[in-house]
Amino acid sequence: MAEFGCLYSEVLLTRNAWEKRKLGELANIRRGASPRPIKNKKWFSQTSQVGWIIISDVTEQNGRIHQVEQHLSDAGQKKTLVLKSKHLLLSIAATVGKPVQNYIQVGVHDGFIVFMDPKFDLDFMFYFLEKYRPNWARFGQPGSQININSELVRDLVVSIPTAHKQVAVAQFIITLDNLIAATQSRLSSLELLKKALLQDFFI
Repeated sequence: MAEFGCLYSEVLLTRNAWEKRKLGELANIRRGASPRPIKNKKWFSQTSQVGWIIISDVTEQNGRIHQVEQHLSDAGQKKTLVLKSKHLLLSIAATVGKPVQNYIQVGVHDGFIVFMDPKFDLDFMFYFLEKYRPNWARFGQPGSQININSELVRDLVVSIPTAHKQVAVAQFIITLDNLIAATQSRLSSLELLKKALLQDFFI
């Protein structure tokens, strides 16, 4: 916790010195592409190593993609944007504004944009976009589905610290996320134990 206190103080003291930049200046923002018609079986293969990322994968894994249900055939891969290394993506339709990171090879649906050649730490920007996510709602019409486009994302101004501080902030939040996940896992185990004991004790 002492480490957290030092980092927190340092971030607050230097916050005014963070550089303000448009996201379009910090990365080449590119939209994904979808083969059409999307339900044609020729685009998919059960033996392929290249996944097909869709919004249900994102919601089930909270934006950290380690596995997907569908995989793209060679033909399908030619009709989309294939990522073979970790990238930062953003959902621009359906679950709008949800940041995503892939940890496997994937093809990118046209409901996502990708930050290519980024000049920022991917984890730092992932957390910034997660915090910013509710703000995208102002671009929608009342009663209609919100959609955002690449230009809106390019024009978004962000405050960004030095590369070293980006990594430090991101790594600390990742540590907190891991602690939260471990705590939730222990709570779930205790709840199961309690349920089993209640069944054994109170017949």
